[in-house]
Amino acid sequence: MPKKMFRWIFDLNKLGISTDVAEDITRKIAFSNVVFISLPIVYFFFMAIDYESFLQPIYLLRFDQLIVPIVILICFLCLFLNKWGFTTISRVLFIVQWPFLLHIIPLLLLETPIDYYVAFPMGIVFHSVLIQLMFSHRKEAWIFWSFLAFNFVTLFFSADILAFFVVPGTDPNEIIYDKYFLLDNVLYWLLFNLVVFYTLIVIEDYIKKINNSKIVIESQKEELNRLNKDLGKMVSERTLKLAEQNEKLRGYAFYNAHLLRAPFCRIQGLFQLLNMTENHTENDKEVIVRLEDSIQELELVLKQIRHIVDEEV
Repeated sequence: MPKKMFRWIFDLNKLGISTDVAEDITRKIAFSNVVFISLPIVYFFFMAIDYESFLQPIYLLRFDQLIVPIVILICFLCLFLNKWGFTTISRVLFIVQWPFLLHIIPLLLLETPIDYYVAFPMGIVFHSVLIQLMFSHRKEAWIFWSFLAFNFVTLFFSADILAFFVVPGTDPNEIIYDKYFLLDNVLYWLLFNLVVFYTLIVIEDYIKKINNSKIVIESQKEELNRLNKDLGKMVSERTLKLAEQNEKLRGYAFYNAHLLRAPFCRIQGLFQLLNMTENHTENDKEVIVRLEDSIQELELVLKQIRHIVDEEV
């Protein structure tokens, strides 16, 4: 059962993937499915840990407490949008709602709580990583760079945003006025984005090499199939040729056994009759000797032919 469940979750990663879509975008759709599956799992654990906050009557729950289940529902919605083929809409929807639901609205409702002085810039950095995972910088360049630029601007003015939503009449935490607050945020943003960007490029290059290798292997398989067909044709032709040669050899055997052997026997018999007569002249004796030699030579040749035919057949 757990194996089937994990297999089912793994199959969700393929939602919205089509052979009609460019490979760069196909990978981004697969990455977005991973995000849409992973975040609900993480947030379910979060809700389980903080279950007491969610067991209150619904009218007592603050909106910021409802944000977690809302994000889970949005992830499920985005999965279905990918399944229905609206892959660009699902990814844009997720990237747009992320900073508002998880950062801006909590800042507005809670009036910049102390933990958001760290959580807000870290969330913006993570948001930039999600942008890189979900959009192709080659095939979807204008979406990719627009979101990434807006993300960086948000991070750059994070201190002003935090100060804007602080409790009226109070001063924001002095940490945002420290010059290293902005510097550290920018450095972490650059670090994470450069590492992720370079890693994705390396992965894409390896995938291209693998795909090229697959193409070469497929072409070689086609060549081997063609050679196998040609080889099969050559074997068939050779077999047919051998069959024809065997048939000819059988004809030679028949020729030797019946047609050629019969006149040889008759000549041999006439020679024996001639050899039985008397009163031969010297010339007749010479002819008889040579005729006997020729008959013996012909008999030897017939035996050799017979021997060759027997070996071939």
